[in-house]
Amino acid sequence: MRSPRPATGTGKLFDAWAAEWVRYFTHDLGEFVTTAMEDTGTLQSLEFLANANRVDGQRILVLRTVSNFDRQPRGMTAAESLATQRIGKYSGYLPSLEAAYTVGHVVVNELLTHWPQYERRFPANPQPLP
Repeated sequence: MRSPRPATGTGKLFDAWAAEWVRYFTHDLGEFVTTAMEDTGTLQSLEFLANANRVDGQRILVLRTVSNFDRQPRGMTAAESLATQRIGKYSGYLPSLEAAYTVGHVVVNELLTHWPQYERRFPANPQPLP
């Protein structure tokens, strides 16, 4: 079943639609909390690269932080809010970078420090890779 998608991807009307759709799709077990527009394109690109044997599709790790809001501030339309959005000026930009570093550097450091251990095995998988 396809969802009736609103014309815009931001603002209180989109939030209301997304919240209802998530509740419906998850039988009231899920809650809409953030969008994931970039992840879709990134993962599709990595899937294409994996199909071309350029990356290992089993070794993809997504670290997602939130740098801006998808709902406009009070007293502003969705269009006005979108017009103020500029890369590096998002309201949560610096906290999102800090969060990504706080989590990401631990993972990267572990992989780099112990690469011989992970070269043929996943960190949580005791089985050798093919």
